[in-house]
Amino acid sequence: MQMIPTKNIKEASQGLRALAHETRLAVLCHLLQGPMCVQELMAATGASQSNLSQHLSKMRLMGILESEKRGQHVYYRIANPDFGELVLALKRIYCPDMCS
Repeated sequence: MQMIPTKNIKEASQGLRALAHETRLAVLCHLLQGPMCVQELMAATGASQSNLSQHLSKMRLMGILESEKRGQHVYYRIANPDFGELVLALKRIYCPDMCS
């Protein structure tokens, strides 16, 4: 039996921790469609700007999201395509009617 490296286990645990909060999971589901700015994410998730900013900042620090400033808006996107695949897999399980 082959041992799974501790580093891989730690990275997987951190990624799953990011998904463990409703607001963060909602953000990631919406970002599957492409980059969005804070205002668009507020409208999509119903989160307040302050709450959403905290979650976005945490996911950026975890390396899950990347941000890009365009004019006066900051756009967020999923940093790692593999992480996007994980979110998509969850979406297929829990929201199959929303998957194309």
